[in-house]
Amino acid sequence: MTKLQVQRRLLAASGFVELSMFQESVEELESLPPELRETPVVLAVWLEVYQGWQKWTEALAVATRLTAAEPDTPNWQVALAYATRRTRSILLAREILIEAGEKFPDCATIQFNLGCYAAQLGDLNEARLRIESAIQLDRQFETLANSDPDLAPLRNHSRGDCKK
Repeated sequence: MTKLQVQRRLLAASGFVELSMFQESVEELESLPPELRETPVVLAVWLEVYQGWQKWTEALAVATRLTAAEPDTPNWQVALAYATRRTRSILLAREILIEAGEKFPDCATIQFNLGCYAAQLGDLNEARLRIESAIQLDRQFETLANSDPDLAPLRNHSRGDCKK
């Protein structure tokens, strides 16, 4: 299989995910040569499939392999934490991101997710600080902060709607 054919299969698999056609994505990925199946570029598409399909155990396994293969890519740490939250607990996910935040202090996505976790755990001071940090690093998180359901406790508290 040529490099172009591989790229087309990966693009097709991603496209099927966008259409929620997960089985078709799997078929595209399984048609790749065995020697390519564990490469980070292919694993990244598998992660996309499993996240879209909400198959969190499988996403956790792939995110773990990606984190090991490319430890300097913060997105894999975020994916690992996200899948850990869905399969195990928010506390374990938070620990993953705290460690990742030490390694990648300028990653807005890590700061934002730590803010979400803090809000869900009731630590609204930490949540506010983490969200402010994420927004300072990347202004796009300001819009997301106004709509992310994980941050509802923080928004409600800011409006004075919290229950005492």
